[in-house]
Amino acid sequence: MHFTTVLALAAAGLAGQAAAGPHLNHQHGVRHVREKRALVTELVTVTNWVTVTVTGHSPTGRRQHYTNTRKAKKVKPTPSSQAAPAPPPPPPASVAPAPEPTTVITRVRPADPEPTPAPVEPPKSEPTPPPPAPVVVSSQAPAVVVKPEPVPNPAPAPAPAPAPAPAPAPKGQRLGAGLAYNNPNLLKALLGSGTKIGWTYNWGQRDDSGTGLPFIPTLWGLKLDFAQVWPANAQRAIDAGSPCLFSFNEPDHGTQANLSPEVAAAKHKELMNPFQGKARIGSPSITNGGGPDMGIEWMKRFFAACNGGCAVDFVNIHIYGFSTEQFLDHLVKVNELFKKPVWITEFGFNGSDDEIAQQLKTVIDAIDNDPKYAFVEAYSYFMVEEGILVKGNQPSRYGRTFAYGGAN
Repeated sequence: MHFTTVLALAAAGLAGQAAAGPHLNHQHGVRHVREKRALVTELVTVTNWVTVTVTGHSPTGRRQHYTNTRKAKKVKPTPSSQAAPAPPPPPPASVAPAPEPTTVITRVRPADPEPTPAPVEPPKSEPTPPPPAPVVVSSQAPAVVVKPEPVPNPAPAPAPAPAPAPAPAPKGQRLGAGLAYNNPNLLKALLGSGTKIGWTYNWGQRDDSGTGLPFIPTLWGLKLDFAQVWPANAQRAIDAGSPCLFSFNEPDHGTQANLSPEVAAAKHKELMNPFQGKARIGSPSITNGGGPDMGIEWMKRFFAACNGGCAVDFVNIHIYGFSTEQFLDHLVKVNELFKKPVWITEFGFNGSDDEIAQQLKTVIDAIDNDPKYAFVEAYSYFMVEEGILVKGNQPSRYGRTFAYGGAN
């Protein structure tokens, strides 16, 4: 029996809340809630996604959650930045702001996919683009039309000439443990002496980590102006030393990028292929959901639609709700099916802090030390957040295991 959960937020609270919340995926009735941030313009414009997803089967009709209830921890809202009072020239009609919502309703039903906001098109006939607006922060679910202050898109940088290209990024590069984060201020707890951390990402296109570690930008999806600003932002990241690029984020999930394999393949060719040879390119990231439209089955259809034409150097996957044995078996299955290296850019376990620490130790020891899993190039636990990988600006019990191998 499928059921729907309605999340209602007061308009004043939604306008004041800026980033951070739980994120969940689902597999055979297991659910978790996830929040991801994406930087959406060439400037430092930030859009915060707060999505609550509840799907699955419940014989009692009651809500089910992960046993690790800290993943649903609420975060105090922070004031959003406001644009300068001087108004820019009137934007084109295609980017007129929508009315401010007073209730956010997120529904997940297989028969009723959530509407997605219409992408914001850049001005087509302006002789000179208006000056960019200051930072604007908006917080709402992808299912609701976004209403930030209008922000004109700068003209994309000219596409780089295909030749001469920089030396190709090394093949088979193992970056190991990485940090998936929203709040860069929490990263230092996991970057002390003896850390194993080698890279970062934030589901966005601009590096604000301040760590000096390799940063991997993410195209994320086709909503808002992600695609329009991607060419310039991806090239900027490569110029700054990014060795890899991430494609779409969970296009097999209705509340994330939400793309068919065929559309994803066409847009991957258009937006990712131009960087082939300049950085290593990941496939769209998939969940470990079952059925013909999720997970491995979605990825099979993606590669079929690519017909050999998509630049993909490694397969990007997310894993939730699996035991350690299922987790490791899933890695082998993905590698055998797609014949490519594997990155695990989101994963999570259930249980107490000690139980999660032990599960992490088991899979990390296998990935780092067992030649059977040498095809796994990188992995990042979900996520650097208070109550998950950090507690009180210190590593949590299993955050210490993830970043330092269990050292005190």
